[in-house]
Amino acid sequence: MKDLIYTNGMFVWTAISLAVAAPLLLLLLNIFHGWKSSTNSRRLPPGPPGLPLIGNLLDLGYNYKAPHKRLVQLQEKYGPVFMIRMGAVNTLVIASADAAMELFKSHDQAFINRHPIQALQPSNDDYRGTPWSPHGPIWRMNRRLYAIFFSRTTMKNTLARRRQFVDQIIQWISVEEKEGKSVEIKHLTLVAFANLLGNLFFSKDVMDLKSATGTKLYQLLGEIVELATTPNLADFFPWLRSLDPQNLAKRTSKAVHACANIVDGFAKERRRMNVLRNNNEEKDYWDLLMDFQGNGKDEPRKLSERHINWFITVSKIN
Repeated sequence: MKDLIYTNGMFVWTAISLAVAAPLLLLLLNIFHGWKSSTNSRRLPPGPPGLPLIGNLLDLGYNYKAPHKRLVQLQEKYGPVFMIRMGAVNTLVIASADAAMELFKSHDQAFINRHPIQALQPSNDDYRGTPWSPHGPIWRMNRRLYAIFFSRTTMKNTLARRRQFVDQIIQWISVEEKEGKSVEIKHLTLVAFANLLGNLFFSKDVMDLKSATGTKLYQLLGEIVELATTPNLADFFPWLRSLDPQNLAKRTSKAVHACANIVDGFAKERRRMNVLRNNNEEKDYWDLLMDFQGNGKDEPRKLSERHINWFITVSKIN
C-alpha cells in the first residue's frame, strides 16, 4: 500500500514538474531566439514590439477574421515594409505596390522559395513535381510550364473555355435568383473553378452544380480548404512541426492523396481520348504537359504520369 501511495505521489509530482517545465522551456527558447535575432536587429525592418513567446499574434488575433485591417494600421505607423513576429516566426510584410515591385525585381532570389503552411508542407517525393518544389532544376522546369500556360498564345486559345467559366457562374446565379433562392458564393465558386480546371486539363466538366456536394472530389476540396485555413500551432512554433499537435498535416496529406487518386481517374480517361481526338482540335493543358520536353540532364526529358497527376492535383488545391 505504501509503495502504491509513493508511486502515485511520484507520478503526480512528475506531471506537475512537466506542466511547469514545458512552458518555461518554450519561454527560454523564445528568449534565446529573440536574443539571437537581436544580433541582426540592425538589418531588420521596423515593426511593433512583440510579447514573449507569442510575438505579435495578439496584434492580429484580436480581429482574426479581418487581419488585413490591422496590417493597414501597422503600415500607417511603420511604413510599407515592416516585420512582425508570429510566435517564433519572423514575418516580413510587404504592404505597397512599389515595395512589392522592388522585392520581385531586386530581391527575388532571396525570397524565391515558397514556404507552405505545415498542413501543406511537402512530405514526400510526390510533391517534387509541384509548385511547392524547392528552388532548383524541377522548380525551373515548373516555371517554364507555367510560362507556357500563361503565354499570350495559350491564353488566346483558352479564351473560350475561360469565358464559359464566367458565363456558367452568371447563369447559375440567374437561375438561383429566379427561383428565389439565396446564392452560396463559396459553393458556386468552388464548383465553377473545379470545372474550369477540368476543362483546361481534361476538356470536360468534373462537377455538376446541383449534385456537387455529394461527390467525393467536392468533399475533399472543401476538407483541404478547411484544414489549410485552420490556425495551426506548428506554423507559429516550427519545432512543433514534427509532432503535428493538431493532426492537421496528417489529415491534409490523406485528403490530398485521395484527391490525387480521383485526378488519376480523370487522367486515364483523358489518355483514352487521345485515340479519338482529331489533330486539328484545340490543344488543352493536358496536351501541353504531354508535349513538354525537359533538357534531359538535371530534369526529365518527358514528364512522367506521376509528375503530371500531382501537378494537376496541386493546381486544383493551390
